[in-house]
Amino acid sequence: MTTLDQIPGLGATSVADLGRLGIKTPFDLLEHYPSRYEDFSSRRLIADAQSGEVVTVAGVITSIKARPITGRKLTLIEGVITDATGSLNVIWFNQKFLLKTLQPGTRVLLSGAVEWQKRGLQMKSPAYEIQRSGESTHTGRIVPIYPLIGSLTQKRLRTAVKFVLGHPSMDWLPDEVRRREGLIDLPTALRQIHFPDNLDATEVAKKRLQFDELFLYELAHLRSREDLKKLKAPVIVEAIDEVKKFVESLPFDLTGAQRKAAWQIIQDMARSEPMNRLLEGDVGSGKTLVAAMAALNAVASGHQTAILAPTEILAEQHYRTLSRLLDVRAGRCARPGQGDHAGSPVLLTRSHGKDRLDDIANGTVKIIVGTHALLEDKVAFHKLGLVVVDEQHRFGVKQRQAMTTKSGEDIVPHLLSMTATPIPRTLALTLYGDLDISVLDEMPKGRKMIRTKLVRHDGSDAVFEEVRRELDAGRQAFFVCPLIDVSDEIEAKSVIELAESLKKGPLKEYKLAVLHGQMKSEEKQKIMQAFCDGKIDALVSTTVIEVGVDVPNATVMFVEGAERFGLAQLHQLRGRVGRSDLPSFCYLRPSGFVPEATYARLRALVECQNGFELAERDLALRGPGDVYGTVQSGFPGFKLADLFDAPMIARARNSASDLLRKDAGLVEHPEVLARLGEYVRRIHFE
Repeated sequence: MTTLDQIPGLGATSVADLGRLGIKTPFDLLEHYPSRYEDFSSRRLIADAQSGEVVTVAGVITSIKARPITGRKLTLIEGVITDATGSLNVIWFNQKFLLKTLQPGTRVLLSGAVEWQKRGLQMKSPAYEIQRSGESTHTGRIVPIYPLIGSLTQKRLRTAVKFVLGHPSMDWLPDEVRRREGLIDLPTALRQIHFPDNLDATEVAKKRLQFDELFLYELAHLRSREDLKKLKAPVIVEAIDEVKKFVESLPFDLTGAQRKAAWQIIQDMARSEPMNRLLEGDVGSGKTLVAAMAALNAVASGHQTAILAPTEILAEQHYRTLSRLLDVRAGRCARPGQGDHAGSPVLLTRSHGKDRLDDIANGTVKIIVGTHALLEDKVAFHKLGLVVVDEQHRFGVKQRQAMTTKSGEDIVPHLLSMTATPIPRTLALTLYGDLDISVLDEMPKGRKMIRTKLVRHDGSDAVFEEVRRELDAGRQAFFVCPLIDVSDEIEAKSVIELAESLKKGPLKEYKLAVLHGQMKSEEKQKIMQAFCDGKIDALVSTTVIEVGVDVPNATVMFVEGAERFGLAQLHQLRGRVGRSDLPSFCYLRPSGFVPEATYARLRALVECQNGFELAERDLALRGPGDVYGTVQSGFPGFKLADLFDAPMIARARNSASDLLRKDAGLVEHPEVLARLGEYVRRIHFE
């Protein structure tokens, strides 16, 4: 079995919807892990069922009928299930198909909460399954609950996953690694993560699958580093005078960390061994300025620089920032994009034509900013000396390597990766083991602390009074909604609904706009530009504005459904304000009631301004076993792995290093080589 359409019950529509989730093969389906479980493992005779319990009962449907509710578009399906000890009333809502599916005489399993009603015990909207020989799938056990999209249903996914699990699969992890780490075999892990015998079994399975993800990540990066060492890079002479003039032209002073990082990068570029350095800095620490200095150093030697960003919004932001910085250097007030001197950056998107490509190919322009459009075969460079990859964890090894092969010569460009994802210092060297690291741990002078507040859903208008005061003073605000589901339709709906409630309520006198994933790139760029130009007072958006957006006049960040975000992501969102000397505010509003533990996590953001300190606090609050805490981290290939589990990361790295030391080409481990190839191919742009 090699294709999804070979799985019973999956038609063309289901296969297409699975593709939207990134599921292309049956094995991909097995890596679509449950987001949670329903515990229906407690089986009861009907006479023994107690009100308030969640149980599974087995019996025969003795009656079932439909009853419309007068004046409402609602139909009740009322049934009775009977076993040897008694009967139980059951109701479903608007599911007329059950009249045919569960006809009288049908033996079924029903799972759900039992409660007392006037007519006796009742189950409301229980899960059901026609009773057959063999173990149950949807009832009577711990049942997986999966993220859904489009036409997919829980039953369809469970049935498909169970079918794939029934086919033999091979464990690719070397036996010596598995035994040393005390891990279960892969077939068992996959079976227990989807259909566990008990909840303890899910934890054992997660440990194996977490290790697999980290092992592949480390293996890919260690091989990448070794491959890079075999290549040659252009020797870019240190343009100290040119860089000094640029620094002196700036209207502010560099931080000590910026000076140190820039010097490390410039020294690396002067060697024939390809630079492979990570610039790690908190939001607002000035990474783009350091990248500008590196680009200027390359341009001074006649080399090109390509700056790769994960989204068009971030690429546009880098383009504008670099244009502004380098126009200062040139003593110009030219409008960004005029490109009237060789050091002016240009922005490359899919919409740009042949003239722009020709200018890049013949070396007329030296600094090129873009998204994955830069990776296309039609884009040729002239003496490409430096590649800067922003938010490097959002690109796979394959994408980063693709840029290092586009110099058009027998040498590869130097590579500078950047990230604002706060990773504890104790983990950075292990997680980014293939990179040299520069850390920006100082903030530019003049930056004020962002006042962060927790806001409850209590109907109070006080928070909006504060927002209105900022808008009345000519400032701007971001309102961010969570991605409630992987569906773009639901994402758009959440944004539009919040925008409508603001327009009709507390912000009805102001200019609002929405930004979400269903919009075309041109429309998103137009709205973002209008916001940057101050033509929009408040922007209601999803996390497309999470990284890199720089609007100094924005002083308010309001996060709706804050409990749905990880601390790292909330810190990134907060970093969209406080980018000037103006007092700024971040409001975190959870969705209704949330547990005290969730409030404790959000309070950490209120108390911590430093991203690295916040990452350490996150580790202390969650503990390394909270595998779902990093799903939103953005690291490719990580579905279960915990970025804060330092011991497991170190073990995975040591195992990967040991394997490559013994078998550099993985010739003696073809299963590992094949699995690594699949992993690298699957990692793609977000």
